[in-house]
Amino acid sequence: MGTMASTRSKKMRLLSTMVFMSALVAPSMAATPASAQCDAPNVTYKFTNVSKSRRLSNLRSDYMKGPGTITYTATKTATAHASMTATVEAEAGIVFAKASASLGVTVGAEWSKSGTWAYEKKVPRGETARLVMWHKSREFVVTKKRLVQGCKYERVYRSWVDAPLKANFNVWNLQNL
Repeated sequence: MGTMASTRSKKMRLLSTMVFMSALVAPSMAATPASAQCDAPNVTYKFTNVSKSRRLSNLRSDYMKGPGTITYTATKTATAHASMTATVEAEAGIVFAKASASLGVTVGAEWSKSGTWAYEKKVPRGETARLVMWHKSREFVVTKKRLVQGCKYERVYRSWVDAPLKANFNVWNLQNL
């Protein structure tokens, strides 16, 4: 019986030594991340198909049938919001910061400005229109890629965005019914 216990004890020590040694060796055998293999960023954002655009604000008059003049006066906060997918919205801060650097203008998820707004515009005969404030924006396609094994990038998403400029650039115009 003593020999059997001695053999079992030797097997347990051997097993313990093997587990200990594998713990020492395992980190050096583990796969290294793609970024450690390449001199490249883990994630990239590319902005293409950039064009000037405009977003409809919340400031608008009632409709009027022409001929006549619409006069709009209000003291309120004007706002314009970006149009984007939920995927882009989930990381909007990063996307808009990188887009602003890439596009050369500051864009964001929202623009707002409080003030007194007073504008008027003639509605031509035969038209029914209202006076609306548009805010300047930039349309673009954002493509996010991540680094994978072999120093290659795979696309995470490609999405269209229309983002308002953070500066106060507005245009009042008629919007027909």
